[in-house]
Amino acid sequence: MRPFLTRSRLRDVVLILCCASALLRPIGTGEIAVGFALLAIGCALHVVSKGILVRNTVLCESGIYGFVRHPYYLSNYVIDSAFCVLSGNVYLLLTYPFLFFWAYGPTMRKEEALLGSLHEAAFARHSSEVPQVFPERASFRQMRSLFEGFSQTRITWKESGRIARFLSLGFFLLLIHELREDGPAGLWDIIRPTHLDYDETLYAALVVILYGASIVLLSRSKKCVTS
Repeated sequence: MRPFLTRSRLRDVVLILCCASALLRPIGTGEIAVGFALLAIGCALHVVSKGILVRNTVLCESGIYGFVRHPYYLSNYVIDSAFCVLSGNVYLLLTYPFLFFWAYGPTMRKEEALLGSLHEAAFARHSSEVPQVFPERASFRQMRSLFEGFSQTRITWKESGRIARFLSLGFFLLLIHELREDGPAGLWDIIRPTHLDYDETLYAALVVILYGASIVLLSRSKKCVTS
């Protein structure tokens, strides 16, 4: 039987919990700054990982793949952690690592078994030298060559759409916090902001613009695949 918490379901579960937490818990300026800093780092890791990856043909060892073996999963970890911080729920942030390995563990074992069968000695050496998901002290020696092998042509419309959606979700959590603080009057403030209270309007506009951009980019990606 397929396990309940799979890699594809994890973010949905995290977002539901984050939205529920944002309705109940306040958030401070420091948490907002940390949350969006993590979101920016996670999105950057996502782009760099995709820009270097050559799927199924070669063993990626250069650039960020010399930093950790699964930088794309590291980017997902950082992005989801950013959502947990923006939810204002520290307990959710502390629980997330267990959810991550529950969902991603089987996928990583399957992928590494495949890479081991395809690349044998090369993968055995790579896995002994490079940590799986989280960087170690020795990993930071690769910082200067983090972008080695990066090609912008590997960044598809789909990846750009995902980044826009990640950002829209971050601002959506802030919008929930604002609406929780202002109550029903906050919904009216979205439509008719005052010079003293325009946060709801700003966050709502960013959510709509970024989420709309993600829809356009993802639909363009589908057209490119089918054409």
